[in-house]
Amino acid sequence: MHNRIRSLEKLVSDASVLIARLREENEVLRKQVEMLGAARGKSASGNAAARELADFKARVRRRLERICARIEKGDELQPGLFEEGDE
Repeated sequence: MHNRIRSLEKLVSDASVLIARLREENEVLRKQVEMLGAARGKSASGNAAARELADFKARVRRRLERICARIEKGDELQPGLFEEGDE
């Protein structure tokens, strides 16, 4: 029984660390999305600006995919962890 409690405490601790890291990454992504919106407004019709914007969008998309994968993994380790209404 004591081992189960330790195991649960470790899961909670790991999940807490994961949530903190995801929140930090979410803030970074939020800023990148704001920058993307600003870049979209300023983007010129030139090819270089369009390529730079497309590259930025691709980087943000890849980062979002990695974060989603981490969230799914965290949810698998601790089912119900990311249900709505937890805040």
